[in-house]
Amino acid sequence: MFLGFDDIVKEAKKLPVVSLAAATAYHEKTSFLTEYVDETLASHPKIHDLTGHNPLQVMYDNHRHHAAFMATVFSIANYELLARTVPWVYRAYSAHSFSFDYFPVELKAWVAAIDKYMATDMTAEIKSVYAWMIKQHENMMYLSQIKKEHKLPVREDWLEKKTSFLAAALDGDHRKCLGIAKEFVLTGKDIEPFYLQIIQPVMYEVGMLWEQGTVSVAQEHLASAVVGRVMASTSMVDVVCDRVMPKVVITAAPNEYHEIGAWMISDILEHDGWDVKYLGANTPADDLLELLKSFKPKVLAMSVTMPFNILKVKQLIGVIKADAELKKILVVIGGRTFNENPELWQSTGADCFAANIQEIKTLFAKMEK
Repeated sequence: MFLGFDDIVKEAKKLPVVSLAAATAYHEKTSFLTEYVDETLASHPKIHDLTGHNPLQVMYDNHRHHAAFMATVFSIANYELLARTVPWVYRAYSAHSFSFDYFPVELKAWVAAIDKYMATDMTAEIKSVYAWMIKQHENMMYLSQIKKEHKLPVREDWLEKKTSFLAAALDGDHRKCLGIAKEFVLTGKDIEPFYLQIIQPVMYEVGMLWEQGTVSVAQEHLASAVVGRVMASTSMVDVVCDRVMPKVVITAAPNEYHEIGAWMISDILEHDGWDVKYLGANTPADDLLELLKSFKPKVLAMSVTMPFNILKVKQLIGVIKADAELKKILVVIGGRTFNENPELWQSTGADCFAANIQEIKTLFAKMEK
């Protein structure tokens, strides 16, 4: 009898909390651990069967993300995040031809790496978590095959155009997508409904299709590039607003390359009158801190899609809150990772969480008063 999502979460929450010293040691050793796992797996006699004959770089990227993710889990002691993320990893990689057998082989290599590079008195609790993941392999396989739809609701009068836009984006037909945009976006006020009824649902659906293996990485990148070109064009319509609003910096988190959500919010707020600085994807922490000190915004809004970036966000927010010049900035966090784990944002040190543009606008409206 396989465990459901709620049951696997309950089981995960029984795992021992890793001490701060052990979590820190794991984090400091991630480069050594990752290199060991890379070398161990690359020399495995059946590695190409295990990875579905994908380029080994795909596997190496997974190992790097795994190390960052586990360092996050240990640091914030959130095993619900672990339990909900592992089935997604199984689903995403198996959809792109990785064998399910790859995962226990990989996890055992991490255990060997931990034994090799970490002091014995730091490993017991960490190894118990890895042992739990290995033990739950069959359950993770089962959960990974439960289809989870990520489609967003679209108004009936937009549905046909959304479907056409999605097909054109996956085909790389920038002209057709731009033509659809021009039908709807005539002024700055038209950007928000266009983004919420077409761009956002399309990107959610592209992500779902990639996760299911229906579209390739190349198609997913192509669709994202088309959407970016369309947004760059539509956002150039004149800003007409007679209000003088506070300053806000909007950015994707360090090491976060999913930027379209943050970009949409930036455009919508700018056309609503806010003085916006949008920094895009993967903004280095030091450069962000420098901008915050020179621009002096009232709000910093950061988007996080991938769970392995949470620790970097937590560390960055910690620096902001410890700085006398920056600590009064309101830090708002958002993104898919937090939407799927609603209490997770509290572990980052952020001031608040917004699940969507409506919640951000409500929050900002309160700030005007």
